[in-house]
Amino acid sequence: MREKKYSLLSNIVFLMQELFREFKGARISFSVMILAFIIMNIIMVMIPSQAVYVIENRLTVMDFMVRVGGIILLFMVIRSALIIAERRYSNAATMTRCHIFIGRLLEKSLTTDYCNRESNSCQKLNGLATHAIAGNNQGVEHVVQYMPIMIRNFLGLFLFGGTIAAVDIRILLVLLLMLVCNVLANRYARNYLEAHREEDAELWRKNDILRRKTTDVVCGKDVRMYRMEKWFGDVLQSYVECGQRWQKGLEKRFYLPTMSDTFFIALRDGLAYVLLIRKALQGSVSLAEFTLLLGVISNFSSWMFPFVDAVMDILKMNQEVSNYRTGLDMEDSFRHGEGVKVPAGAREKAPEIELRDVSFRYGEEGEEILSHISLRIRAGEKIALVGGNGEGKTTLVKLLCGFYHPVSGEILVNGVSIEEYDIEEYFKLVGVVFQDVEALPFRIVNIVSGQEKEDTDMARFWQALERAGLREKIENLSKREDTYISNVLDEEGLQLSGGEMQKLMLARCIYKNAPFLILDEPTSALDPLAESTMYEEYDKMTENKTSIFISHRLASTRFCDRILFLEHGKIIEEGSHEELLRQGGRYARIYEIQSHYYTENDCEKSMRGMEASYE
Repeated sequence: MREKKYSLLSNIVFLMQELFREFKGARISFSVMILAFIIMNIIMVMIPSQAVYVIENRLTVMDFMVRVGGIILLFMVIRSALIIAERRYSNAATMTRCHIFIGRLLEKSLTTDYCNRESNSCQKLNGLATHAIAGNNQGVEHVVQYMPIMIRNFLGLFLFGGTIAAVDIRILLVLLLMLVCNVLANRYARNYLEAHREEDAELWRKNDILRRKTTDVVCGKDVRMYRMEKWFGDVLQSYVECGQRWQKGLEKRFYLPTMSDTFFIALRDGLAYVLLIRKALQGSVSLAEFTLLLGVISNFSSWMFPFVDAVMDILKMNQEVSNYRTGLDMEDSFRHGEGVKVPAGAREKAPEIELRDVSFRYGEEGEEILSHISLRIRAGEKIALVGGNGEGKTTLVKLLCGFYHPVSGEILVNGVSIEEYDIEEYFKLVGVVFQDVEALPFRIVNIVSGQEKEDTDMARFWQALERAGLREKIENLSKREDTYISNVLDEEGLQLSGGEMQKLMLARCIYKNAPFLILDEPTSALDPLAESTMYEEYDKMTENKTSIFISHRLASTRFCDRILFLEHGKIIEEGSHEELLRQGGRYARIYEIQSHYYTENDCEKSMRGMEASYE
């Protein structure tokens, strides 16, 4: 995957454009935050000098009240405007992160090619991108929040620095030297942070996964049943301790900027007092001007340190913004919005599938999972793909679904390579019931149709449930199709058994009514007798469709036109159920071992023995 480079300026422009586009008023708040803060600091410096001026010129209390009271009133008005602007700007920054930046990353996660979601490197990248939008003080929002702080402090430095230079350039030189040393010391600490950023992000990702698993309902059963809480807690604690050690190492490197600042503040104040007292004694400045200039010199640091801190923070968070944009700009390898379209008529006709010398491995150095598979599946043909676990059946499903690219060879559907299709169009041809069953915690009607209820064909919905064997159960529920799955979003949510969940996934596949069906171990949660009944329904469901049934239970796929026996990523036997039995090969031997598990009295034993038959 090619990594893009993003400059600091590019990241800032990207963030601020999104903020101002989403919230038009943020431009005004941004400007008010800068101008109001500068004026407030000028007023704060002026107030003591005005008090000295009144005393020095023996003015009345009323004169003081008029002079200083007016300034204080102006200060209060400007401060109120600043507070309102800061709140509005802060809210705009947070809302932009939550509504725009988080939303875009979620959309990217849902729409990017599946191979971008499953690989370890892409998961790490997604973890880094997610970390950048995880909170108010993380990369994306942190930079947005600190931009007005950096700009207003820079302008303050320029304004006050010019005033100091007019008094005595030597004071300004000390202050600038102080600024340079502060930047270099902070850079030293920041370099350490950058060098270990990936390590920190990976630690954060693992820690976050573990913390989420502590509240996971499924994991909770295992933890309690097998008394895993101490081990689980120890692992979580080890990550916390690693994070603490990392933080302590970082804090040590920020001691240097503090020591440097302490030294230069003493030097600054000493030089300023000596020079200004000399000028006051010589009569070149009045006491009021003396007070004003001391305030300017003293407050220069109040501009300088926040400016340096803001710059360092933005530089520190810049990499997180780059991580976010890298995740957002992750390139897809399949065609999206371009390529071969699927005509409306083709979505109703069973397609022909051909695999030409297809091989596959996960990663460049990974073990070969599929090896030189060539296969032609006729339109409307029912294919059974059987074999033990880890032989490549599910991997073949991923290739046929358009989730991965073959390492070599090609897969053609209706004579067109999957690589040439607009992938969204290709997905319309395929309906799948996957081996791993997990439904989102939404309403049943949403899960089956994949859309809102008002957009669902309800007659088709109920027909799909009936064919999957779930209609009666759902009709007897108080909320019927509006019942939520699990109690995550609704306390009255329905908890389905493993077999019922597989039926629900089957109903979803039936509702889609795609011409090419793939059923990957869709009955693994059922006992052999219930599975046999279910496959009889599959036989009816796949009429006039091209279908692939994947199982390691041989008897359940005898209704198929052709059976392919997969072992070590290769098709070693091929034929109908009767033909393979007559051949007396590997299929026949395993079928003989498995056959006695299908007796009604041995259902529990059969569940344990099916997979063992392949050994």
